[in-house]
Amino acid sequence: MEGNSKGVAVTLAILAAIGISLLAILALLNRRDQTVGLKQEIQYDDFAFSVQGVRKASGLGKSDSQAPNGVYYVVTIKVANHAMRVDYTFKNSSAVLVDSLGREFHLSRSGQQALESTQGQQCIGAIPAGASCAADVVFDLPTDAHVSQLRISEGGLAGDILDVVVFGKKRIAIEAP
Repeated sequence: MEGNSKGVAVTLAILAAIGISLLAILALLNRRDQTVGLKQEIQYDDFAFSVQGVRKASGLGKSDSQAPNGVYYVVTIKVANHAMRVDYTFKNSSAVLVDSLGREFHLSRSGQQALESTQGQQCIGAIPAGASCAADVVFDLPTDAHVSQLRISEGGLAGDILDVVVFGKKRIAIEAP
């Protein structure tokens, strides 16, 4: 009887491995890398992102606000909720700038606060189904950085890996000023 249960366990393990392998192959066959230009959308499920513009700034907000370590890049991102029923909440911190060397840069909290001190917060709260909004997101980059792309990262490292495996690499090409 014990030999029978071992045989069943081995068979189930083999079937599970085959099932997982088939799912992985299906995911790889359906994924596609995508790079779009300014004012064009990359879409994750029902939610789309596009870069409407990019500008450099040596300072933001009031004159007493913190200066950048390098140079501020302000990226205007449009977020469109193409869902029929579900709201979506955009987090500025999900935007990541990538330079020509592949270095990644995340939101500058001090730069974002300085910008918001003069123009207020944008695109906060839930974006209703069928609606869109635009937000200026601030990055502090070294002066030698040459911005080339923006990507969206909502799930940390595990989410980034899953995105690449399931959806493919999605990027927005940027010609920085």
